[in-house]
Amino acid sequence: MLDFLQHSEIESLNQFLPCLPFHKEPNSEEAAQLAIQLSIFDCGGMAIGICASHKIADGNTMRPLILHWAAATGGPVKKVLYPDFSEASSPSHFPPQQLFSQSLVSLVESICVIESKYKTRRFVFDGSAVATLREKAKSERVDNPTRVQSLTGFISKHAMAASRVISGSPKPTIINQAVNIRRLTKPRLPDTSAGNIFLEASVDLDCHDSTTVMGIQLSYLATSLRESVRKVNSDYVSTLQGDQGFEVYCEFIKKRMTERQRQKCPDVYTFSSWLGLDINSFDFGWGNPFGLGSWGRSVPHVGISFSTRKRNVGSGVEAWVTLDEKLMAILDNDPEFLAFATLNPAWVLSQRVMLHTVIFAYSLRTPLI
Repeated sequence: MLDFLQHSEIESLNQFLPCLPFHKEPNSEEAAQLAIQLSIFDCGGMAIGICASHKIADGNTMRPLILHWAAATGGPVKKVLYPDFSEASSPSHFPPQQLFSQSLVSLVESICVIESKYKTRRFVFDGSAVATLREKAKSERVDNPTRVQSLTGFISKHAMAASRVISGSPKPTIINQAVNIRRLTKPRLPDTSAGNIFLEASVDLDCHDSTTVMGIQLSYLATSLRESVRKVNSDYVSTLQGDQGFEVYCEFIKKRMTERQRQKCPDVYTFSSWLGLDINSFDFGWGNPFGLGSWGRSVPHVGISFSTRKRNVGSGVEAWVTLDEKLMAILDNDPEFLAFATLNPAWVLSQRVMLHTVIFAYSLRTPLI
């Protein structure tokens, strides 16, 4: 296992998963909603691979399941969380609805599902790099940017620069940030509510805007990201609740996709943060996990997950970045980017009789809405 974990190709981890991560199955009705694969190495080490349909689950849904599993194996779980399977689907929140219309599904897939060759890289930002980037992300409107805002802005800035090198000119760009809306519903949902309960906050950047053409500033991106997240508030979420909420959401998606059609193939970068999932508590009795990531090869955007790395890099953060292979080739050799990010540093592991790794991923085997 130690030898295998030194491989630089993140995609090699796919063999430990029961299905491809971030992948849309052609026959979604026949696909398993949750699949688990246990792989055992000759040395005795184990890899646990989990894939779930993102139509029914998100990170906050999976966390109680994994904690229960860890407790059953004898792990030192301090507090067992019990998932709530009913509240989110109650009449006052998000009651069950009919499927999306085929026309809407086709519209979304024609815009979002783009065949390409993707590469995933694992970048680590140590505590000093994170602190410096947060300082650079400050502005008059945002005097204390978060780690997620600062790193999202930084990675987006350099991905946009790489895209400009390839295309020869700035392209319209959309930056999406996943927002957990459990705390925003009225009444508030429990943190352990099961379901795919998140929305995306979006920043749209016009290729003709002078800020984009001249090279966008990190502080501008961090400010824009915070403002977009603030728009996903309780008042907005309440319009999506109840019997009429589904119709409102469908109209929003239709409007959003139509706007993207007019933008003529914008670059889309999607970010999600796992910092709040308390990953270090996923202890199956063999010690804390040394890493957790998100990757895929079947999505038309960058998929990034942040995870704390307290044991190895202090207060640093990991970013697992998936990009078109041409963009990734530029990012891999961007000196300004690599001044803050270390590409795939070796995991610091101890020789033990029983080694383990837990590999988590989601598989998009259903429509992307």
